[in-house]
Amino acid sequence: MTNLELAWALTEMGDLLELKGEEPFKVRAYHRAARALENLEEEAAALYARDALEEIPGVGKNLAKKIAELLTTGRSAFLENLRREVPPGLREMLAIPGLGSRSIRQIYQGLGITTLEELETAAQEKRIRTLPGMGSKTELAILRGVEMLKEVREQVPVGVARPLALLLRDQILAIPGVERVAIAGSVRRGCEMVGDVDLVVAVQPGNQVADVMPRYPQVKEVLASEPDRLSLRTTLGVKIEIILVPPEDFAATLFYATGSKAHRRRLISLAASRGLGVADLGLATPRWLAEEKAVLAAGQEGTAGEGEDAAGETGGLQIGAVGQEAPPAMVGRPAREDQPAEPFFYQRLGLPYIVPELREDRGEIEAALRGELPRLITLADIRGDLHMHSRYSDGVATIAAMAAAAQARGYQYIAITDHSRSLVVARGLSVEQLKAQREEIVRLKEELAGITILAGIEVDILADGRLDYEDDVLKEFDLVIASIHSGFRQEEEQVMTRLEAALRHPYVDILGHPTGRMLGRRRPYAVDVTRIIKLAAETGTILEINASPDRLDLNDTAARLAKEYGVPIAINTDAHDPNRLADMEYGVLTARRGWLEPENVVNTWELERLLARLKRNRGNCIKQ
Repeated sequence: MTNLELAWALTEMGDLLELKGEEPFKVRAYHRAARALENLEEEAAALYARDALEEIPGVGKNLAKKIAELLTTGRSAFLENLRREVPPGLREMLAIPGLGSRSIRQIYQGLGITTLEELETAAQEKRIRTLPGMGSKTELAILRGVEMLKEVREQVPVGVARPLALLLRDQILAIPGVERVAIAGSVRRGCEMVGDVDLVVAVQPGNQVADVMPRYPQVKEVLASEPDRLSLRTTLGVKIEIILVPPEDFAATLFYATGSKAHRRRLISLAASRGLGVADLGLATPRWLAEEKAVLAAGQEGTAGEGEDAAGETGGLQIGAVGQEAPPAMVGRPAREDQPAEPFFYQRLGLPYIVPELREDRGEIEAALRGELPRLITLADIRGDLHMHSRYSDGVATIAAMAAAAQARGYQYIAITDHSRSLVVARGLSVEQLKAQREEIVRLKEELAGITILAGIEVDILADGRLDYEDDVLKEFDLVIASIHSGFRQEEEQVMTRLEAALRHPYVDILGHPTGRMLGRRRPYAVDVTRIIKLAAETGTILEINASPDRLDLNDTAARLAKEYGVPIAINTDAHDPNRLADMEYGVLTARRGWLEPENVVNTWELERLLARLKRNRGNCIKQ
């Protein structure tokens, strides 16, 4: 049994103990030992052979006995007893992304839920949000996870696929015979919906990847097992494609497997027009040579659009790479860092490095040839978050806790934008509650150093186009986001009338999640996105990229169109708890796919400039 398999067993023990309500220190001991095993350079079997298991960090006499039993028998009586003691439904819930054993135990204790069916019903009835620390986002994650467990989906949101890809990347690296692992395909390109998780793995002969990975705890079935490829499906229905290559083919295969097909084929055609083949570019691997043959035989450059990926591929994320600057080489870097390995291949064509997010054959090669690739926005450019919720409405944390989390991320400012009064399901604020909230924000401004809290509101755009508060209330806010939360089935003209009224309103600064979609769950309402963008350009209204991985609204193509019209964008998380501030990376990723630069995004600006822009918007609208 490999270190990774041992780590999986100890992790499950810890999770089941937590579900049973064991002491936190005991749970942490199992999880700590599991992490140590994953990172152990020497195989535990070798340590056992010389009676040295207790040399593993975090492993004492008790855990050493359990590891020894697993190594000698391939099973654990302790783990089998735990599995019998914990209701099966609770164990099944562990497959739902974002729902850990602590949350599951809280749901079990608070609501008496022991099955997936009961969990789904509770989420539908909005009972999960009644538990401490949980809210509407948790309910949405539960509903999406349960739905995926019921049926195999062709595509899943990147918010599901990417965390799985990152986990698998690091775990595969712990398998004997593995040298490097990198995320590829549409996860790496940051596509909002992906068909599978692709990983390129550099291996030595005799590696154990094909033996170990089918035993991964969340693997439901093995779809294919070949010398250079392993295809799996998880219990959630997510397909995993593992491409196995010798170390010398790693960089070229990562380049190929990142895609998109249209981008690859355009590069092949460009090379051919200059009398070069893929071998001249340093890409003489079987996959590249086969595609070159197909492209040249067809005499085509490929078609625009998402394209199909490598081995059914769709994977990886490189936030932080800059448009025209080649990232550092992989030499000397830890293998798990997944640094891009492809600058050399572009250089052979006389092109600057093109980051994965742009590789869709949407003009990126032409821009590279002209020296006009954008300097794409990065997470480091973000100075604040202008859309988040607190306990005053349907958030789960205090304003102070949200501010502290933002400050820990290095932000200079935030806007607290709780829901307005008509959204009863989200505990929208009455005028009296607004006053109490405002007093708290004023107090916190005096107490907290280094971060500015803006008093904002996410005001509902009502079915008749009115806003949920009167102008004499709205004018008192530092910032106003207007959003649609009801009337999704109205005809396009009705929806557009509502949106136009909000865009033209003198106190609306930002239009929130403009199309109302929920990825994989709810289609956009009937809306003309181009018309929204033109109206925003006319009225000076900021449009939002809602960074919640459930939304990513505006999408990348709309964000790029907004840039062309000069419409400023705000990338906001819509966070309902401090942990969701991390969703900013998904919004930045969408912005990068939309070719946005820091200048195009208002929350990369200094606070003084941002506030001046908000005041100018209001002034222009009032004059109209």
